[in-house]
Amino acid sequence: MDVNDIRLCANYYQENFLETFYIVSTYSGKSFILIGEKSNFPHLVGIDKSIYNSNGYRSPKTLYRDIIIGKSINFKIVPRSISTTSKMFKKVMNFRNMTDLFWDNKGALAVNYNSALSATQLNNVDILLSDLQTGYMLGWKMNNSVPINAEIKLQKYCISSWIDESNGSQRRKEKYMPNQDIDIIRYVLSFDKNSNLIRKKEYKFNSSQKVVILNSISNNSSNLLLDSHNERYYVKLAKSNHISCQINGKQQ
Repeated sequence: MDVNDIRLCANYYQENFLETFYIVSTYSGKSFILIGEKSNFPHLVGIDKSIYNSNGYRSPKTLYRDIIIGKSINFKIVPRSISTTSKMFKKVMNFRNMTDLFWDNKGALAVNYNSALSATQLNNVDILLSDLQTGYMLGWKMNNSVPINAEIKLQKYCISSWIDESNGSQRRKEKYMPNQDIDIIRYVLSFDKNSNLIRKKEYKFNSSQKVVILNSISNNSSNLLLDSHNERYYVKLAKSNHISCQINGKQQ
């Protein structure tokens, strides 16, 4: 693995996060916009800020530009051969699987992350999209509100973290869930840079899948957020399966 693999990631990032944006809605009725920024790319592929700052780059956007156009990059920033034991190797190896979290998510959760409630600190993340089965996670930082009209605004989030716990235990795959408010993703819609709809996914869950979610909520002392229509089904399921958990702030 070398800089050419980093360049493939940069092209993937441009296509899927800079030239594409996503609207995600949940079973609690919450909706938000997800988008990428050039400045986050070095962090997402495991290039430390201190490394590129001390080797000629003050701006992560400039580093991203030079990578994607094929300019020679200092080997201190991207080694000739990326070690299989490095953080960069693991990030880059699965980088182009990131959007599976939108389209092939087996445990489609959105963690409303509050660092004050967590024993496992995660920097610069407000929403964490998580797949409980694969262990992949995408972290997003709240950016600003996008006005739809004078009265309506959608919250915009920018990608800030890519976490791969695919080889970890189930506990590691759930490590940011404890004590957090949890949404279940219902719809994902992707749009191109001209706001044309590219793709749409609806997540539906059968009873056994809902029980898996409820057990995760219970095991992590989380609070499941649902609209009134879906709340009664999950409450009934929790009681019939003797799962002690919190739904919309009420202990079941």
